[in-house]
Amino acid sequence: MLRQHFKIAFLLLILLTPLTIWGGIVGIEHIRTLARGNYFFEQTRSRPDIFSISITFPNGKSVSVEKKDSFWHIKEADDYYASFTRVNALVKLIRDTVIYRADKARDDTYAETLFANSIHITSRDIYGNVVDVADIAPLSDGNKFHNARLNNDGFIYQLIGDFSLSSNVMDWVQMPLFAWDNDFVKSVHSENFEVYRRFRGDDFRNDKENRTYPHVLNLINNFLYLGAEEIKHASTFDLQNYQKSGYYEITLFGGLLYQISIYNKGDEYWLSVRLTRGGIINQASLKILKENSMLYDGWFFKINADKGQLISGFVL
Repeated sequence: MLRQHFKIAFLLLILLTPLTIWGGIVGIEHIRTLARGNYFFEQTRSRPDIFSISITFPNGKSVSVEKKDSFWHIKEADDYYASFTRVNALVKLIRDTVIYRADKARDDTYAETLFANSIHITSRDIYGNVVDVADIAPLSDGNKFHNARLNNDGFIYQLIGDFSLSSNVMDWVQMPLFAWDNDFVKSVHSENFEVYRRFRGDDFRNDKENRTYPHVLNLINNFLYLGAEEIKHASTFDLQNYQKSGYYEITLFGGLLYQISIYNKGDEYWLSVRLTRGGIINQASLKILKENSMLYDGWFFKINADKGQLISGFVL
């Protein structure tokens, strides 16, 4: 009798084993089907109260984008304003990244090897609670999808998205400092000279001498698209350690006035800028004044040492 039961059990095992294997395959394929096309950062994209998105890179650098007073700021840049273009691209990446495929992770050792050089993205809400934690591996040769894991859920995902993000903090701040065209500069005033021109394209001249100064354009060109190497708020910048090495007032056609102070300590050069109005101002310039003053007020910007020397040492 026992032998007969054993035969029946063995036959059932033979019959059920293929069904079990087939069920497992169907289950895995079902998981892949359910995941494919879903948004990877589903929780983050559906939350209106996201306060920060932090990115940690394999080289140990971090960039933290935080929302305060309706504006995005960069924590590592002393909370200076984030680049509108960069933040919009990051938000679009978070919103649009979709899953191509999902697989059960093989084992911890395999996962750690796969994500050894990954970027780490963490989103948090206004209370500091973690919403999503993701590791995104770099693209491997011949693979157009990024491998990723999310919230330690035991799956490895393949993603459709461009995660070639910069680890340079200054790439994430609102730059350049000045974006005017040199044709828009109406006058330049320093502690040692003052030149002006009557209309765009005219030569610079002064009232004391009947001559022109075309080389003033060299000074103006040093300001064009000037970026910062480091940014400090006035509350964290120790001005007493620096000496003032230059001052310029640059007025644009349209009425904008940039008051620029240069400070240095050895080969370190920092700028402070005040944006105001230089007399009559048109509507377009007034709009720029209202929208951009906050980018300068209370901030100090470290600039390239060579540029600093050229600007502060300029003579007419």
